[in-house]
Amino acid sequence: MSAATGPLPHRFKACPADGIRAEFGVCRGDPIHHIQDLILGDTFLPKRDARWLAVTTDDADHEKFTLAMAANAPHAQLVTLAELIFMSITGQRIDVYAAVCNGQLYFVSETGFRTSVEYILIDIQRREDAVVPAILPTDDPAVMPMTRPHAPQAAKRTLRLIG
Repeated sequence: MSAATGPLPHRFKACPADGIRAEFGVCRGDPIHHIQDLILGDTFLPKRDARWLAVTTDDADHEKFTLAMAANAPHAQLVTLAELIFMSITGQRIDVYAAVCNGQLYFVSETGFRTSVEYILIDIQRREDAVVPAILPTDDPAVMPMTRPHAPQAAKRTLRLIG
């Protein structure tokens, strides 16, 4: 009897981009929210409370990543927008994927950024074929506006002058 016969999914770590801020450069001190905030030569520093989540991918091109938000929730899909290359001040190269899910930018890499270590963005390779799903509003009745049950009585009320 053998164990798993198929290829195992490749494991990565993902961090919301606002968990990393520009330490030196054009957007100095600001958290990252959009891919346009990434400028070559800027120095980035991960926040101490940055959350690194486990994600997996099945494809060799790393076009999509799967993020398990909760056991009873459907898995979220992160779509890769660009490949980034960071160089730490200690000389370590880190390949990172900039991916988006529900309008939020994530950094995905095999190893998470270390706190107290600065990283310099040295290359950006945008993926022109990336198809980002549109964000659509839900028809969830829990979030829809409700009508007041006593609307006719509310019209009869008048403002009372104080003082």
